[in-house]
Amino acid sequence: MSNTSATTAPTQPFHVLIVYYSRFGSCRALAQAVQAGVAQVPNTTTELLEIADTPFASLQGASTDQAEQAERTALLNRLARADALIVGGPAYFGSVASPLKRFFEDLATASSKLLDRTRPWHHYLFRDKPGAAFITSATPHGGNEQALHSILTMMMHLGMLVITPGQRGPILEQPDAPYGATVVTGPGGDRELTAEETTSAKALGQRVAEVGTWIRTGRLLEAERLQAARKLTADKFDPSA
Repeated sequence: MSNTSATTAPTQPFHVLIVYYSRFGSCRALAQAVQAGVAQVPNTTTELLEIADTPFASLQGASTDQAEQAERTALLNRLARADALIVGGPAYFGSVASPLKRFFEDLATASSKLLDRTRPWHHYLFRDKPGAAFITSATPHGGNEQALHSILTMMMHLGMLVITPGQRGPILEQPDAPYGATVVTGPGGDRELTAEETTSAKALGQRVAEVGTWIRTGRLLEAERLQAARKLTADKFDPSA
Protein backbone atom coordinates (compact mmCIF):
# COMPACT_ATOMS: atom_id res chain seq x y z
CA MET A 1 0.00 0.00 0.00
CA SER A 2 1.30 3.47 -0.88
CA ASN A 3 2.50 5.74 1.91
CA THR A 4 1.26 8.81 0.03
CA SER A 5 -2.30 10.06 0.08
CA ALA A 6 -4.52 10.22 -2.96
CA THR A 7 -4.04 13.98 -3.08
CA THR A 8 -0.27 13.53 -3.16
CA ALA A 9 -0.17 11.13 -6.11
CA PRO A 10 0.86 13.18 -9.21
CA THR A 11 -1.78 13.20 -11.93
CA GLN A 12 0.54 14.45 -14.66
CA PRO A 13 3.23 12.10 -15.99
CA PHE A 14 6.82 12.90 -15.07
CA HIS A 15 8.30 14.38 -18.26
CA VAL A 16 11.97 13.87 -19.17
CA LEU A 17 13.52 15.85 -22.02
CA ILE A 18 16.67 14.35 -23.56
CA VAL A 19 18.79 17.04 -25.22
CA TYR A 20 21.66 15.84 -27.41
CA TYR A 21 24.01 16.66 -30.27
CA SER A 22 25.03 13.88 -32.65
CA ARG A 23 27.31 14.32 -35.67
CA PHE A 24 27.57 10.72 -36.86
CA GLY A 25 24.53 9.13 -35.23
CA SER A 26 26.15 7.27 -32.34
CA CYS A 27 25.03 9.81 -29.75
CA ARG A 28 21.52 9.61 -31.17
CA ALA A 29 21.54 5.86 -30.58
CA LEU A 30 22.78 6.46 -27.02
CA ALA A 31 20.02 9.01 -26.43
CA GLN A 32 17.43 6.51 -27.66
CA ALA A 33 18.76 3.91 -25.23
CA VAL A 34 18.48 6.42 -22.38
CA GLN A 35 14.94 7.17 -23.53
CA ALA A 36 14.08 3.47 -23.38
CA GLY A 37 15.24 3.43 -19.76
CA VAL A 38 12.98 6.34 -18.85
CA ALA A 39 10.04 4.52 -20.43
CA GLN A 40 10.50 1.63 -17.98
CA VAL A 41 9.25 3.83 -15.12
CA PRO A 42 5.43 4.09 -14.81
CA ASN A 43 3.68 7.43 -15.31
CA THR A 44 6.52 9.01 -17.30
CA THR A 45 6.80 10.61 -20.73
CA THR A 46 9.94 11.43 -22.66
CA GLU A 47 11.01 13.17 -25.85
CA LEU A 48 14.24 13.76 -27.76
CA LEU A 49 15.56 17.19 -28.74
CA GLU A 50 18.46 17.08 -31.21
CA ILE A 51 20.73 20.14 -31.39
CA ALA A 52 21.78 21.57 -34.76
CA ASP A 53 25.34 22.51 -35.75
CA THR A 54 24.51 26.15 -36.43
CA PRO A 55 23.87 28.71 -33.68
CA PHE A 56 20.87 31.01 -33.48
CA ALA A 57 21.34 33.62 -36.21
CA SER A 58 19.78 36.36 -34.13
CA LEU A 59 22.51 35.95 -31.50
CA GLN A 60 25.27 36.33 -34.07
CA GLY A 61 24.11 39.73 -35.28
CA ALA A 62 23.05 38.23 -38.61
CA SER A 63 19.32 38.62 -38.12
CA THR A 64 16.77 40.54 -36.12
CA ASP A 65 13.94 38.39 -37.38
CA GLN A 66 11.34 37.87 -34.68
CA ALA A 67 10.93 34.29 -35.93
CA GLU A 68 14.46 33.53 -34.67
CA GLN A 69 13.65 34.98 -31.28
CA ALA A 70 10.38 33.07 -31.17
CA GLU A 71 12.24 29.83 -31.92
CA ARG A 72 14.64 30.41 -29.06
CA THR A 73 11.76 31.22 -26.70
CA ALA A 74 9.92 28.05 -27.75
CA LEU A 75 13.01 25.92 -27.12
CA LEU A 76 13.59 27.54 -23.73
CA ASN A 77 9.97 26.83 -22.83
CA ARG A 78 10.40 23.15 -23.79
CA LEU A 79 13.34 22.88 -21.41
CA ALA A 80 11.51 24.78 -18.68
CA ARG A 81 8.40 22.58 -18.89
CA ALA A 82 10.40 19.36 -18.56
CA ASP A 83 10.53 17.82 -15.09
CA ALA A 84 14.09 16.58 -15.75
CA LEU A 85 16.81 17.05 -18.36
CA ILE A 86 19.27 14.46 -19.61
CA VAL A 87 21.97 16.04 -21.78
CA GLY A 88 24.50 14.35 -24.03
CA GLY A 89 26.89 14.71 -26.92
CA PRO A 90 30.31 13.70 -28.22
CA ALA A 91 33.55 14.48 -26.43
CA TYR A 92 35.85 16.66 -28.55
CA PHE A 93 39.39 17.48 -27.37
CA GLY A 94 38.56 16.32 -23.86
CA SER A 95 35.43 18.42 -23.45
CA VAL A 96 31.81 18.51 -24.55
CA ALA A 97 31.20 19.40 -28.22
CA SER A 98 30.74 23.13 -28.75
CA PRO A 99 27.26 23.01 -30.42
CA LEU A 100 25.78 21.48 -27.27
CA LYS A 101 27.42 23.94 -24.89
CA ARG A 102 26.58 26.86 -27.17
CA PHE A 103 22.92 25.80 -27.23
CA PHE A 104 22.64 26.24 -23.46
CA GLU A 105 24.68 29.44 -23.52
CA ASP A 106 22.35 30.90 -26.17
CA LEU A 107 19.24 29.98 -24.18
CA ALA A 108 20.58 30.96 -20.77
CA THR A 109 21.70 34.41 -21.98
CA ALA A 110 18.37 35.28 -23.59
CA SER A 111 17.06 38.75 -22.82
CA SER A 112 14.37 38.83 -20.14
CA LYS A 113 12.57 41.37 -17.97
CA LEU A 114 13.30 39.17 -14.95
CA LEU A 115 16.87 38.03 -15.65
CA ASP A 116 20.20 39.74 -16.16
CA ARG A 117 21.57 38.12 -19.33
CA THR A 118 25.15 38.72 -18.09
CA ARG A 119 24.52 36.34 -15.19
CA PRO A 120 23.02 33.18 -16.74
CA TRP A 121 23.78 31.08 -13.66
CA HIS A 122 20.86 32.89 -12.00
CA HIS A 123 18.47 31.33 -14.50
CA TYR A 124 15.50 30.30 -12.37
CA LEU A 125 13.91 28.11 -15.07
CA PHE A 126 16.49 25.36 -14.50
CA ARG A 127 16.78 25.64 -10.73
CA ASP A 128 16.02 22.44 -8.75
CA LYS A 129 15.41 20.49 -11.96
CA PRO A 130 16.96 16.98 -11.92
CA GLY A 131 19.65 16.50 -14.57
CA ALA A 132 22.06 13.86 -15.86
CA ALA A 133 24.58 13.42 -18.68
CA PHE A 134 25.83 10.97 -21.32
CA ILE A 135 28.81 11.14 -23.68
CA THR A 136 30.37 9.37 -26.66
CA SER A 137 34.01 9.41 -27.74
CA ALA A 138 36.09 7.77 -30.45
CA THR A 139 38.56 6.13 -28.05
CA PRO A 140 38.48 4.85 -24.45
CA HIS A 141 40.65 7.82 -23.42
CA GLY A 142 38.94 10.41 -25.61
CA GLY A 143 37.77 12.56 -22.73
CA ASN A 144 34.54 10.81 -21.72
CA GLU A 145 34.71 11.58 -18.01
CA GLN A 146 36.00 15.13 -18.51
CA ALA A 147 33.16 15.84 -20.96
CA LEU A 148 30.63 14.42 -18.49
CA HIS A 149 32.03 16.78 -15.87
CA SER A 150 31.60 19.70 -18.30
CA ILE A 151 27.87 19.01 -18.60
CA LEU A 152 27.38 18.32 -14.90
CA THR A 153 29.29 21.47 -13.96
CA MET A 154 27.02 23.52 -16.22
CA MET A 155 24.00 21.97 -14.51
CA MET A 156 25.37 22.84 -11.09
CA HIS A 157 25.89 26.46 -12.19
CA LEU A 158 22.22 26.53 -13.19
CA GLY A 159 21.17 25.21 -9.78
CA MET A 160 20.03 21.84 -11.09
CA LEU A 161 20.00 18.63 -9.03
CA VAL A 162 22.64 16.36 -10.54
CA ILE A 163 21.84 12.64 -10.77
CA THR A 164 24.63 10.17 -11.58
CA PRO A 165 24.70 6.38 -11.87
CA GLY A 166 27.46 6.15 -9.24
CA GLN A 167 29.79 3.19 -8.89
CA ARG A 168 28.19 -0.10 -9.83
CA GLY A 169 29.41 -3.49 -8.79
CA PRO A 170 31.57 -5.33 -9.12
CA ILE A 171 33.59 -2.11 -8.96
CA LEU A 172 36.96 -3.62 -9.93
CA GLU A 173 35.52 -5.13 -13.11
CA GLN A 174 32.96 -2.41 -13.93
CA PRO A 175 33.92 -0.33 -17.03
CA ASP A 176 31.09 2.20 -16.63
CA ALA A 177 31.82 5.77 -15.55
CA PRO A 178 30.17 6.76 -12.25
CA TYR A 179 29.27 10.20 -13.66
CA GLY A 180 27.00 9.23 -16.58
CA ALA A 181 26.50 6.88 -19.52
CA THR A 182 29.39 6.58 -22.00
CA VAL A 183 30.03 4.87 -25.33
CA VAL A 184 33.26 4.39 -27.30
CA THR A 185 32.26 4.72 -30.96
CA GLY A 186 35.55 4.09 -32.80
CA PRO A 187 37.46 6.46 -35.13
CA GLY A 188 34.58 6.62 -37.62
CA GLY A 189 31.99 7.28 -34.95
CA ASP A 190 29.87 4.48 -36.37
CA ARG A 191 30.38 1.56 -34.00
CA GLU A 192 27.07 0.30 -32.63
CA LEU A 193 26.38 0.24 -28.91
CA THR A 194 27.34 -2.94 -27.12
CA ALA A 195 24.83 -4.78 -24.97
CA GLU A 196 26.63 -3.52 -21.85
CA GLU A 197 26.58 0.10 -23.05
CA THR A 198 22.89 -0.14 -23.91
CA THR A 199 22.12 -1.57 -20.47
CA SER A 200 24.05 1.23 -18.76
CA ALA A 201 22.26 3.90 -20.82
CA LYS A 202 18.86 2.43 -19.97
CA ALA A 203 19.85 2.28 -16.31
CA LEU A 204 20.71 6.00 -16.36
CA GLY A 205 17.37 6.92 -17.92
CA GLN A 206 15.49 4.76 -15.43
CA ARG A 207 17.40 6.22 -12.48
CA VAL A 208 16.68 9.81 -13.51
CA ALA A 209 12.97 9.04 -13.90
CA GLU A 210 12.79 7.22 -10.55
CA VAL A 211 14.76 9.77 -8.52
CA GLY A 212 12.99 12.66 -10.23
CA THR A 213 9.62 11.14 -9.38
CA TRP A 214 10.67 10.77 -5.75
CA ILE A 215 11.71 14.44 -5.66
CA ARG A 216 8.41 15.60 -7.16
CA THR A 217 6.40 13.46 -4.72
CA GLY A 218 8.43 14.86 -1.84
CA ARG A 219 7.64 18.39 -2.93
CA LEU A 220 3.94 17.58 -3.06
CA LEU A 221 4.10 16.09 0.44
CA GLU A 222 5.88 19.19 1.75
CA ALA A 223 3.26 21.44 0.13
CA GLU A 224 0.50 19.41 1.79
CA ARG A 225 2.27 19.61 5.15
CA LEU A 226 2.60 23.40 4.92
CA GLN A 227 -1.01 23.74 3.85
CA ALA A 228 -2.16 21.63 6.81
CA ALA A 229 0.01 23.66 9.18
CA ARG A 230 -1.46 26.92 7.91
CA LYS A 231 -4.98 25.53 8.27
CA LEU A 232 -4.25 24.39 11.82
CA THR A 233 -2.94 27.85 12.71
CA ALA A 234 -6.01 29.48 11.18
CA ASP A 235 -8.36 27.15 13.08
CA LYS A 236 -6.69 28.05 16.37
CA PHE A 237 -6.93 31.79 15.76
CA ASP A 238 -9.54 33.48 17.96
CA PRO A 239 -10.35 36.96 16.60
CA SER A 240 -12.14 37.86 19.86
CA ALA A 241 -9.09 37.20 21.99
